[in-house]
Amino acid sequence: MSNGKLLFTRVNQKRCAVLVQDGKLTAASFQGEKEKITGGIYVARVRDVVKDLNACFAEIEKDVVCFLPGLQSQTPFFLSGENGEKNGKQRQIKQGDLILVQGLREAQKTKQPAVTTKISISNRFFVLALGSNKTNFSTKLPAQRKQELRTEVCVGPMFDENGNLRPWTELRAGRSENLEAIPAAGLILRTECGEVPSHVLRGALEGLVEEMFQLLNSAFYRSALTCLKTPPSPWQDAINHFVLPTEYDEIVTDDTELYEEMESSEIIPEGKTVRFYDDQGYPLEKLYSLGSKLEGALNPRVWLKSGAYLIIEPTEALTVIDVNSGKFEAHKGDQFFYRAINMEAAKEIAYQIRLRNLSGMILIDFINMTDPKDQEDLIKEMSRLLTKDRVKTCVVDFTRLGLMEITRMKTVPPLLEQARRYRYPLPKVRI
Repeated sequence: MSNGKLLFTRVNQKRCAVLVQDGKLTAASFQGEKEKITGGIYVARVRDVVKDLNACFAEIEKDVVCFLPGLQSQTPFFLSGENGEKNGKQRQIKQGDLILVQGLREAQKTKQPAVTTKISISNRFFVLALGSNKTNFSTKLPAQRKQELRTEVCVGPMFDENGNLRPWTELRAGRSENLEAIPAAGLILRTECGEVPSHVLRGALEGLVEEMFQLLNSAFYRSALTCLKTPPSPWQDAINHFVLPTEYDEIVTDDTELYEEMESSEIIPEGKTVRFYDDQGYPLEKLYSLGSKLEGALNPRVWLKSGAYLIIEPTEALTVIDVNSGKFEAHKGDQFFYRAINMEAAKEIAYQIRLRNLSGMILIDFINMTDPKDQEDLIKEMSRLLTKDRVKTCVVDFTRLGLMEITRMKTVPPLLEQARRYRYPLPKVRI
């Protein structure tokens, strides 16, 4: 059992969610005051199709126009005109079409918000997504557990002989005249399936399939620019995607309205308590020194216990991390101590990647080591450390220039970008 706490509070007047474990800030996310579109499902009207960009613009609410990229790879669910294939080809999106879309990305800088036709809904255990009928498993699930789930959960009337979900016409026979138009649905079993009894998982899956059917069937009777499923609130999104239930014991907030909302919610993980912190004279921000901890998480320089330090610099294209020997000059040129510094740096870098939510391509300039075995050991250690990350992260290799290359899936913007977006005060740094 973890002794972590998931806190929802304000730091420097800005809403945030933070995970604190053993007094150490493990993860942080700023949460804005404005409503988001990410995760919301809408009946959108196509405003314009731009073939040169292989994209179109879709209006989801009055005067809220979103970018829909990659038309050729989309799987549109048409709510006007003919649906599906025609003469063996997928019908193309046209101006004026009504289609179902889901919020994919908030507006960023000069970019419009983005949507997708690849509709998905989820709960703690499963993701149900339109466009494919395949069943996939979280890469973090052990092979033996995957096999158990195949034989205990992915069987029965809802699945075919290959363990994939059956078509809607078979899943909900006689329930709607619109079933033929509903695209196939694929299933992803999430990491949280790991230690949950099979009967609980089957019940959760049946509920999710029914929710998707009700949502899609109702779409045929709703007018354009209608929101069918509201985006999750920031705190709901944080509980579902920000942390794992095993990483904290309780949820704590000093926001009265938020506490009441959480108390009546059904998404709080089983066994977790929600506590209201009411010491107005000593708020959560001060109790956990969140201001100074966030300042450290936004500072490009990170000191190591050995006297060495990291410089973490995000750019538009990638993030660069430089390992410097710093005050560790007594053994300059000694390969044994360079290896020790790099191993210490690897542990801190894995922690900082999660804390700062770094994503995309990450290049690390470790201190040069002459022995190839030392590089191999460093790759193994970094790979081991990153397996603890909830977000899919992969150590690629050392480049020809001696830089370690890491890729991490993009989920939400990095912490620094969030801070800038919500105008959180950044630290005054001197590198």
